[in-house]
Amino acid sequence: MRLGEQLLKDGLVTAEGLEEALEAQVVHGGRLGTNLVELGLLSEVDLAKSLGKVHNSAFASGEMVPDPKAMELVSSNHADDKEYLPMRVDATRLSIAVVNPHDFATLDAIAFKTGKRVVPVVIPEFRMNQLLRRYCKAFRPLRAIDMNAVRPRPSAGSQAELAKAAETPPDLMSEEEFQSVYASALRGGADYDGDTGEEEIITGVEVLEAASEPPPATVRPQGPVAPPPPPQAIAVPPQRVQSPVPPPAPALGGTPPPVQVPRAPEPPPTPLTFAEAQAELARSSDREDVAHTVLRFALGKWKRNLLLSVQGSLVTGWHGMGVGVRDAVVRRIGVPLREQSTFRLVRDTRSHYIGPVRRDAAMGVFYKLLGDGFPKTAVILPLLVRGKVVHLLYVDNGPDQLTPPDVGELLILSQSVGRSYEAMMRRRKSA
Repeated sequence: MRLGEQLLKDGLVTAEGLEEALEAQVVHGGRLGTNLVELGLLSEVDLAKSLGKVHNSAFASGEMVPDPKAMELVSSNHADDKEYLPMRVDATRLSIAVVNPHDFATLDAIAFKTGKRVVPVVIPEFRMNQLLRRYCKAFRPLRAIDMNAVRPRPSAGSQAELAKAAETPPDLMSEEEFQSVYASALRGGADYDGDTGEEEIITGVEVLEAASEPPPATVRPQGPVAPPPPPQAIAVPPQRVQSPVPPPAPALGGTPPPVQVPRAPEPPPTPLTFAEAQAELARSSDREDVAHTVLRFALGKWKRNLLLSVQGSLVTGWHGMGVGVRDAVVRRIGVPLREQSTFRLVRDTRSHYIGPVRRDAAMGVFYKLLGDGFPKTAVILPLLVRGKVVHLLYVDNGPDQLTPPDVGELLILSQSVGRSYEAMMRRRKSA
C-alpha cells in the first residue's frame, strides 16, 4: 500500500489535502510526507507511524541524537550517499535510521562490514536531511520545513477552521531571529516545532517496531540482559559470526573498489532562443527540466540568473546559471518574506519588478552568498501555477550594473512554465 492510500485509510488526510500535497511535490520536489507536513496537513508523528505501517518497519520521529560509537562503524560519505545514519549499537545489533528500509543491498553491505545484525528504522525524509547535515556535514537544499516556515497546523476541526488557519499570517520574525534560524538550518539544527510528540531519540522506548514482530528486549541498567531476538532477514554472514575476532572488513559490496577515473568537466550550459525554450518546456518531464530550460533562456540575456522557490513565508535557492553563479551556493540561499522586501513585493503583487533591490540584512546575505555586492537594478519575475507564486526568477548583470529590462519574451515563457507544471500534475495523479 502506498503512503497516500494508508493516510486516507486511517483518516489522517483528506482527498483534497492529498491532492494539494501531490501538486506541491511536483513543484517543490521531495517526498509526499515532507510536503504534507510543510502544508500543515499532517504531523510528523503521524507521518512516521504511517511510514512504519507502509514499510512494516520500526519507525521514529522527532529530534534524534546518534550514538558516537555507532557513527564510528561506517563512513560518513557512504551514509550521505545511501541516506542512512547509524543511531544505536550493542554487542549484536546496529540500529540505523533510513528513509527506505527496503534498500537491502545497502543494509546487507552494512551488516557485512560491521559484523552486526542491522535493524532499519524508517524516519521522515526531512528529518534524515537534517541529521545528515548535522552529523555527516552533508549538503541538502533548504526547504521551508528546515526554517520552521510551515503552514500552521490547526487542531481537529471544521473545514472553515482549516481555511482560516491557512489564511492567518505567521508571526513576524526579526532579522536577528531569522539569521539565527538560517544558520542553524544550514547545520541541520533547525527543528520542526510542530507536533512531534514525545519521540525524541532512537531508543527502545521511542522507536516502535512493526506490528508483525515483537519489540526487541530493552537493556535495563540493573537487570539481567535479555537475549537478542532471533536473526531476521538481514543477518551477518555465518563466517563472520563464527570468528571471535572479525577479520578486517573488505570494501562495501565485498569487491575491490573500482579505479577512480576523473570525470571530464561538464560543458557549460548554452543559451536557448525563445522558440527553443518554448519547445523544451512543452517536453518537460519534471521540475528539473523546467528549471534548466528557464535558466538557459535567461542566460542569453543576463549575466546572473537564479531560480528561487517560494514556500509560505520563505524564499529558498534552487538553481542558478551565469557568471560566478554556483548551484551549491544558490541552494544555501534563504530569504524570509515576513517583512517588507523586494521579493515579498513580487510575491504579493504577482507581478514582475524592475529596479533597485531593497537593501536589508537578508538581501545582504543573499548577495554575500553570490560573492558580490548589490546591482544598481535587477529584474525579478514571479512564476505562477494555478494562480499561486511558486518560483521567482531573479536576474541581474552583476554588482553596480544596470540590468536590461528585456522581459517581453520572458513574460510569455512564464505562462508556458505554468502549463508545463499543470501537465506534470495531471500525469502524476493518473500514475
